[in-house]
Amino acid sequence: MQSEGKQSQQSPLMVDWEPTPGAIRRRFQDIARAEFQKQRKRLGVISAEQETAIEALLVSTANKISHRVAVPLGRLIETLS
Repeated sequence: MQSEGKQSQQSPLMVDWEPTPGAIRRRFQDIARAEFQKQRKRLGVISAEQETAIEALLVSTANKISHRVAVPLGRLIETLS
């Protein structure tokens, strides 16, 4: 069994990042794109245009979800500064 630290070094999604609103949004986008790549084969044959549209939909969804986290966090950071 690998240690938790070693596992996080091996995962491309587990990189060091600062919890700023922009970093949170980018992190959600990265996760959405990585999950799309992992599940891509399940979609079968699709055109490049369809693939681009699906990725745009996922990134847009990730942005909406991350906004709900990032805005209050940004306000908290401003309050604490």
